[in-house]
Amino acid sequence: MNKILLSSLILIAAAVPAAPAAAVKPSGYEPYTQAAFDAAAGQQRVLFFHATWCPNCKAANADITANLATLPKNIVIFKTDYDREVALKKKYGITAQHTFVLVNAQGNAVRKWAGGGLKQIVANVTKASE
Repeated sequence: MNKILLSSLILIAAAVPAAPAAAVKPSGYEPYTQAAFDAAAGQQRVLFFHATWCPNCKAANADITANLATLPKNIVIFKTDYDREVALKKKYGITAQHTFVLVNAQGNAVRKWAGGGLKQIVANVTKASE
């Protein structure tokens, strides 16, 4: 009986997931969430105000996804839902989809531009860093 109980406890302990590791900083291209955005405060953060119905947004999304391997490791692009993120649009003065905002560690806009793909994102982040 004790061997069965001990075996059961070992199996249960093995099935319990380990405690989560420290939060991993986002990298690359991912959907916007406040938690992921906050976790990336030490990186160059770009908000991409994307609308699913916007052909230019679709083209930019395809370009970013296809060329993601060329994105510098210190840049994180957050695909931000233009139709749902009303408070963010207001905070950054966004009036049109396919708008990008480079945000500093304090959450303030450093640079804002409309249009383009991954090359333009990297160029605008680089210009702002100079």
